Amino acid sequence: MTRFVIFTTPRTGSTLLIKSLDTHPEIMCAGEIFFFKGAVFHNEYKYHFIKIPGIGNKLNYVVNYPFVWLKLKGFLNRFFTSNSKGEQARGFKLMHYQTYYLPGVVDYLAKEKIRVIVLIRKNVLRNTLSDLRARSTGVYHNAAGVKVNAIPKFKVDVQELGRKMREIESFNKQLDKASEKLDRKIVYYEDFENWEACIAGVQQFIGVSETKLAAASKKLNPERLEDMLENYDEVKNWLTVNGYSAYLD
Repeated sequence: MTRFVIFTTPRTGSTLLIKSLDTHPEIMCAGEIFFFKGAVFHNEYKYHFIKIPGIGNKLNYVVNYPFVWLKLKGFLNRFFTSNSKGEQARGFKLMHYQTYYLPGVVDYLAKEKIRVIVLIRKNVLRNTLSDLRARSTGVYHNAAGVKVNAIPKFKVDVQELGRKMREIESFNKQLDKASEKLDRKIVYYEDFENWEACIAGVQQFIGVSETKLAAASKKLNPERLEDMLENYDEVKNWLTVNGYSAYLD
């Protein structure tokens, strides 16, 4: 059985990828099993953190750190050896920021030769706007069939836009650096435009039979920035002045 991880950052299409792969009869693909705050896709496999009310997530991460250090390898071994459905590949989603409170997780992936699908969104502007719009509207995915034009336009603070774009650029570099010595396949969000070829390449990488898989969800955000942003002209001017005009094409 192939063991794999989808290693990524927020708003890169990872939920689309894991839920689509999970429909393959030979694959079990779980969500963020190390998500601290709440339930995840295939919640039955989720790691159970110690949660002390009233101290905030950062202090809770500190409290959990030594316990995760002791338990992580055993937990992952059990996850990857559980095979109740006879699948040929089993994996989960790992967000890059989660490596900060999961001591030894990257070393585990390397030593155990876990196959790693590194998912990156090259269009940093779209990545940023997807994040800001989701936070503004509270709508993160369209599993319920939300229509694109049902979500209102929103106004972007250009200073926040710049800060977030630079942050995502940094995260992408960190993700690439953290995974460079792993058995990896880099997939770009933009590759989803050629869905069948992209998903076939992923299936080949994790060693399952090539099967046509429908995309588990559709895009929420419109193609035209003008249809998303209340202050499109202001954003366009800021991008042009600050060297990001290529993202306007």
